[in-house]
Amino acid sequence: MPALVVFDTCTRSQYYADVHQLLALPSGTILRYDYQEKYFSPEAFAYLRQLKETDCPVDIILFYGQFNDYAKGADDPKGKLLDPNNSVLIPTRYARLRNVAVEERIGGDDGSRTIVYFHMELSGFPDPDSEAIRPLLDMLAEKKELPFEKWVALAPEGADLSAFRQDGVQLWGKVVDRLAAAPSQFHGDVFWRIDHLEKETASGRKTILPQPRASNRFGQQDYASDYHLDPLSNYRVTLSSFVPAVEGKDLPDGAVVTIKADDGEHLAIPEPKQEFRRNASSQFKIGVKSVADINPRYISLSLKTEVPEHKSPYTPGSLADISLVTSIGGYRVTVCLGLAIVGIALGIWATALFRDGSIAYGLLTGAVGALLIFFGAALFTGRMKLPASGKD
Repeated sequence: MPALVVFDTCTRSQYYADVHQLLALPSGTILRYDYQEKYFSPEAFAYLRQLKETDCPVDIILFYGQFNDYAKGADDPKGKLLDPNNSVLIPTRYARLRNVAVEERIGGDDGSRTIVYFHMELSGFPDPDSEAIRPLLDMLAEKKELPFEKWVALAPEGADLSAFRQDGVQLWGKVVDRLAAAPSQFHGDVFWRIDHLEKETASGRKTILPQPRASNRFGQQDYASDYHLDPLSNYRVTLSSFVPAVEGKDLPDGAVVTIKADDGEHLAIPEPKQEFRRNASSQFKIGVKSVADINPRYISLSLKTEVPEHKSPYTPGSLADISLVTSIGGYRVTVCLGLAIVGIALGIWATALFRDGSIAYGLLTGAVGALLIFFGAALFTGRMKLPASGKD
């Protein structure tokens, strides 16, 4: 089966941030990349245009590359291919292609400016010292399918990709070590990654995983994975940090990791920032507030590195955006509706009792019905909490 080789070269600040996010996001997250047609090899572009959902997943091997003498913020190098002898070339991550969207565009010269969006489900980290790297790069160089000529290519036939297909995160630190070594642009940056999310339950903590969004449709630009959070429950986001060996204690003083949701109405984050902790784990607590919407509510949770007096447009360290979704679950809706229906029925019965002259029984029946409706409304709005259940 064909596989894609995708390069990041990070000659712009937004692309620089892409690599930090690529390294920081947890496995199972779906990340979107997009490139103009001219950055694809002809074979890769033709392959992606005709790709069908049944052809997925497709392996993706991601690399970071730059010339040794490149300085952050300089113009794009032109007319040369990255060469393992004078360049930084590091495999950064293994992923699986889940979706492709093609947006047809025509430029002012009537030439194609078509954009290809592809969505990758992130997996593990390859060994940056693998002996399989040089043969793969040499084959791509021979076809002139390395930056700064092409950024997305099909893996050549005969290339051994088995060493790149890693599902574990054990080699993350090794990738970071290589990426942070001079002359890489990333030298001196702060590195951490999201290890996992977990739900706090009565019996302990339960790790949750991102799930493909129900509205995903192959061929659409919107294609995502979400962490499903239950209303009125508490969660923790665990980060793992790493200080590269080449940096030692030279990292910026005062570095912090901040966390922010784009919907503060439904999430409570008691500690919005923490000091960067070297080679350790740290946790951010998240509380889900009352949710009265039956329809899913999507919330973007952003974590990023901040350093005092950092003026560069290039991020000083890791960042990550993950999608959360919360809504009233079926268990809660069923109980609320049941209470309301019984309450209304008792109210109708109470009216009949009043008409028959049974005032006392009518008052009692009506009071019970009113209480049931009240409790149903309180549960629906979150003012009352149901016993713990895996369904809500």
